[in-house]
Amino acid sequence: MSRRLLAALCCCAVLNFLSLRVRPADCSLGQGLAPESALETSALVSLGMRRLTADLGLVRMLIYYGEPEGGPEVGEAQLHSHYDPEHPEFAWGGGRYSELGTRALRILDADPSFSYAALLAAGALAFNLNRPEDALRVLDYALSRDPRNLQFQAYVAAVGFHRHGDANGVIRRLAPVLGTPDCPVMIKHLVAHLYAKDGQRQKAISLYRQIRDTSKDAGYRRMAEVALERLVVRGRPR
Repeated sequence: MSRRLLAALCCCAVLNFLSLRVRPADCSLGQGLAPESALETSALVSLGMRRLTADLGLVRMLIYYGEPEGGPEVGEAQLHSHYDPEHPEFAWGGGRYSELGTRALRILDADPSFSYAALLAAGALAFNLNRPEDALRVLDYALSRDPRNLQFQAYVAAVGFHRHGDANGVIRRLAPVLGTPDCPVMIKHLVAHLYAKDGQRQKAISLYRQIRDTSKDAGYRRMAEVALERLVVRGRPR
C-alpha cells in the first residue's frame, strides 16, 4: 500500500470520527449516501467541502475496483489461473463490480467538475467489464452536469463504436483525449493496444513508452514494458 493511499485512509478515519460531532444538513445528493461513509459525507458537504468529499470517494472507488471480488483467496486463485501480463485487470476486472457506476455518480454529485472519476468508471465498465449500458449511464449523468465536456462526448462515441466492434472508430474518438490531464492510463493502454492490433506500430510504441515513462501505476508500467518488448525487440527484422 502506497504512502499516499495510507494517508488518505487515515484521513478518512479521522473525518469519520469528527463527523460524529457535526450536525449534518441536507446534502441534496442525487445518488444518496453510501452506508460506509454517510456520516463523513454529510458532514463534509454540510461544511462546503465537496471536493474533499469527491477525493475521498475516488480513493474508495479505486480500492473497490482494485480488489478482487469474492475476497483475497478467490482473487489469488483468479490471478494464478487467468493472469495475462498485457491485461492484468482481467484477473479481477472480469467480475460484476455492481457498485462501480453508482460510486462514480456519487462522486459527481459531490463535485460535478471531477471528470476523472466518471472517465475512469465509464472506461472500466465499457472496455473491461463489457457493460456499455452502465458506462453510458455514467456518461449521460456526467454530461447532464457538464454538457460541454468534450471528453465525456468522446467517450460516449467511443463506447458506441466499441459496442459495434469498430476498433478504428474507438481509436478516432479516444485519440484526441489521450493528452488531456484527466485521461486515465487505462484508456491510454486500450488505445495503444488497438494501435498495435491495427498495425499502427509506431503509434503503439510511442504511447506505450509514454505510459512506461510517466504512469504512476506500476501494473500499467509493467504492461507497457511487456508490450514494448514484443513490439520493439521481437518486432525487429531478422
